[in-house]
Amino acid sequence: MIEPEVSSVYAEALFELACETDCLEDVSLDLISVTDIFSKNPDFLNLLSLPDISTEEKLDSLKKVFGNDEGILMNFLCLLTEKNRIGYIAGIGADFRKLYNRHNNIEEVSVTTSVPLSESERNRLIVKLQNKLGKRIKLVENIDSSLIGGVRLSYGDTLIDNSIASRISSISKEIKSNNI
Repeated sequence: MIEPEVSSVYAEALFELACETDCLEDVSLDLISVTDIFSKNPDFLNLLSLPDISTEEKLDSLKKVFGNDEGILMNFLCLLTEKNRIGYIAGIGADFRKLYNRHNNIEEVSVTTSVPLSESERNRLIVKLQNKLGKRIKLVENIDSSLIGGVRLSYGDTLIDNSIASRISSISKEIKSNNI
């Protein structure tokens, strides 16, 4: 199996188990924390992937970091470690989040601006997007001063670039193509 397939298979299994056991919210929140810990500590993830360290030592390390809880997520992490699939945790987390969002009618929208949005701008944008998409909106805010002004929105396969930098680039291309 290639990485996206591995990630999606494990994510679907975890999602179905979380739904069946009525703990989807808890597993979702815990998985966000776990993937964040692994992304901030890549050496720990590498340690759990080393072939010359025994599975028992890897599982002990997991339990020291995440606790000795016998919950769904801890059992899942142990399974991934035992099957040498712990390296896929970032992809599994991303695929799980997509399943969770689809299940809860949530659209993640990435909004990039040159300066942080004010609370009223953020709320207006969320309301407009909810009306347009018919879903609950989760904004992921990014700052990029090279936009100069305006906004760039990205969700699903859609990109809306209404930034000043994009407009300048468009005008520049038009001028060059018309030899002005």
